[in-house]
Amino acid sequence: MSAPRCAIAHATLCLAAHMPQETSRRPPRATRDRSCYAARMTLRFDLEAHFGPRFFPDLIDAVLSAGSEARAIAERGFTTEFKADRSPVTEADQRVESRIRAFLSEHAKNAAIFGEEEGMSGDESTGLVFHVDPIDGTRAFLRGLPSWSILIGLEKDRVPVFGLAYFPADDDLYTAALGHGAYRNGRPLRVSKVEKLEHAAISHGGLQQFTEWGDFGILERLANHTFTARGYADFDGYRQLLLGRVDAMIDPCVKSYDICAAAILVREAGGRFTDLRGVESIHEGSGLATSGPIHDEILRVIRGE
Repeated sequence: MSAPRCAIAHATLCLAAHMPQETSRRPPRATRDRSCYAARMTLRFDLEAHFGPRFFPDLIDAVLSAGSEARAIAERGFTTEFKADRSPVTEADQRVESRIRAFLSEHAKNAAIFGEEEGMSGDESTGLVFHVDPIDGTRAFLRGLPSWSILIGLEKDRVPVFGLAYFPADDDLYTAALGHGAYRNGRPLRVSKVEKLEHAAISHGGLQQFTEWGDFGILERLANHTFTARGYADFDGYRQLLLGRVDAMIDPCVKSYDICAAAILVREAGGRFTDLRGVESIHEGSGLATSGPIHDEILRVIRGE
């Protein structure tokens, strides 16, 4: 294991050791302020109680191993197929999802799994559903860009309660659980403190997403109201938000597996997550994540008000 991977594994195992025992810290601002979101869940989610004490560190091991295999596939070369919607799929997408599904099927038998490549499987009656995007940013993967990631999100009764994002090319790991905060390689994350849209840096998904959404004018309106707007597609846009480098991520035409992990990570880092209409859901086909204070103003700009 390389030095960066050792650091990630160590920090994450330390996080796993203390997450369930944190009792004195106030819930993050995102949890306190989002009343309609919090009302549907307790303010904390305990992975150990649902899946056992080894689940979190073992999941990290499984994701790191899957990331290593994906990198190896990228280095040796691969063929690309195209789905009915013309989105690309590679051997890496298939292999990573297969590995993650095998792990979850063995260690989280009381949860269903919804993945990009294989769809839904398992028991949905418990309200626990894992959302898996094996290679988020397949087009970036195809072109040798380092911004692709492995995403795993967990919902309880349709509320995101756990999220994980791993960038294998950068050995960069993001984790969050409801009421426990958000972390990058074991270190706490907080979104920016920008409060005015005119001072905000905005990230957005691919241009085709806006044409599919039917309102390319969103980008022009944002350009006229913000400090800067530029594209960091896929989860990389949410990563920039979590690191405080941008203040919002606008993501139309997405699936739940694209944004489940992002939703809980952003909320636990002190930000806000809704769809582009302001609904607090990952099932409405879009995502808007912000540092918080500028969220409603961006919604108004999106609506053209």
